[in-house]
This record gives sequence, C-alpha cells and structure tokens, in this order.
Amino acid sequence: MRVTHLNGLRALEASLRTGSFRAAAGELGVTAAAVGQQIRNLEEYLGQPLFVRASTGVRPAAAAREIEQILSASISALAEVISRLEHHRPENRLAITLPSSFAENWFTSRLPGFYRLNSEIDLRLDASNRMVDLIGEDFDFAIRYSLPAPETHQETTLFGDYVVPVCTPRFARQYRLSRNLDSLAGVPLIHVIGRTPDPQWADWESWGENFGFREDGLREGVRLTQFSSGMRTATAGQGLVLCGLVESYDAIRDGTLVMPFGAELNCPTGYRYRLVSIRGHQPTKLQNQFREWVIETAMEFHARLAELIPAIADRDDTRHQVTTR
Repeated sequence: MRVTHLNGLRALEASLRTGSFRAAAGELGVTAAAVGQQIRNLEEYLGQPLFVRASTGVRPAAAAREIEQILSASISALAEVISRLEHHRPENRLAITLPSSFAENWFTSRLPGFYRLNSEIDLRLDASNRMVDLIGEDFDFAIRYSLPAPETHQETTLFGDYVVPVCTPRFARQYRLSRNLDSLAGVPLIHVIGRTPDPQWADWESWGENFGFREDGLREGVRLTQFSSGMRTATAGQGLVLCGLVESYDAIRDGTLVMPFGAELNCPTGYRYRLVSIRGHQPTKLQNQFREWVIETAMEFHARLAELIPAIADRDDTRHQVTTR
C-alpha cells in the first residue's frame, strides 16, 4: 500500500485537533503559512476542500470532520511505530538541518573540532533553507536563523548577527572605499533579494540611511536571489555586498574580504542563530555531546568576534550570551 502526503495529513490532524492553522503550526514547529500550504496541497490531491475559508478564519469541511477520529488514531499509531523503531537506530548517527550559507561559511569549517571528540560519528547534514518539521522528519537538531521556537521545542540561542558591507581588498582599492565616503554612486553593489524574513536585516537603502550615505547609487547593481548570500560574488571581486558577520567572519579574518568602512558601520539583526530540538525527548550521549560542543563553539566564536570588532561587543554584549529554554 502506498501512502502519500504524510506531511499534509499531519497538518490536517493537528489543525482539526487544535482548532486553527496557527495553533497547529506552533505544535509542529513550522509557520501557519506552511500548514496552510500543506493542507492546500492535500486538497488539490484529493480534489475536494477540507476547510472552509472565510474572513473570520477557517472551519473544517464535512469531509474533514468525518475522518477526524480515524486520522488522529492513525497519526498516534505512526508515532508509536517511530518510537519503537528509534530504539534500533544506530547510536553513532546524528542528523542536523541548517541554513545552506551558514553551513558553508561557518559550520563546516568548525566541524573538525567535533570529529576530534567523536571520530566514529555518522553525521548527516541537510544544508538547505527550508523550514524542516523536526517532529515529522528524522532530524536530531536544527540550527536556525529565526525568531524563538515554539514551546514544543527546546532551543539554545547561540548568537545574533550584524550586517556590514564587505568586498575584496583589491575591490576596495579599485573604488577607493573608505570611511570618508558619503556616496556609493559608481560602485558596483550586490543586492540579495529575499535574503531572510528578518525585518531588521539591512538592505542598501536602509544601511545608507543609517549612516548618512546619499541615495544616489544605492539602488543600482546586481540582484541575486535568496539562494545566495552574495559572499561568492563578493569574493570573486565583482562587487560590494551587505553580509552578516557570522558568515563573513572567517573570510575577513584570513584577509579574503575586508570591511572597507570599518566594523562600526553595522546594522544589528533581529533574528538570532538558535540550536533547536524537540522538547521532552530523552537525549542520547551523542546528542548531549553535540549540544555541548555547539554551545562551547558559539561562546568561543563570540570571544574571537569581540577581539576582531570590539565596538560591536561593547555596544550590546548580551546579544551574544548563550541562553537555553
């Protein structure tokens, strides 16, 4: 027997049981929009509506009410199957999902430190920008750049971020970039469209307004999609890009990239990087080891960032305190 649209069925069951897409999203650890989309996909597959949409909200259609009890019982049975099978999972397996640019520019360069603690680990990384359902998919942890996780999840806040312009040293010399400028007219800028839903992530216009740069030239340049951080284009010497210090730190430290206007001209972000897992699960020895390593590595990173950019550490040191709830 072939069963399809399991995520849609889980979203349907949670929505029926909790009474709303928003409440279901909080339980599943995804957004309300994601729950709505999963249910719409299920409705398209089935060829009939499962909810009646109105300006006041949604309510279950007759077809959904008829199968509510059997669906809940089926989801509970599947949860029991997973719980029993988990006992047979290899002890050295660890699965983590994390943003692709964060994985490429921060996480993987620090992984050797964890391998030294556990060389026999079977590590599986999902480096993507999708919001993984930790309850429904087989992952131990997520590292997310996000708002706080729902109460169904346990999280450790690792650090915030700061947006600064970066480029290669050669590019900075070619366009004579310095702190004395008040205009970027004629400077090739890299705009990353849809970089993050964080409303405080600076674009060129907001960054320029914050630091007294004239508007002329701030709208010009190359536009990239959300699947890029702009780091590669900047590293290739093709432009000046606004980038998070978390991702660009290693390249700045080794001299591949520079901050031509200095560290002081930065914009703090609203979201934070967080280590997230499912609340209530009994962690394995390996999972505890990984959590401790990530927290320790985050604290070391903050200390090194403060050495490189003391003005940022002095401004608001509490933004980088590791906290757990």
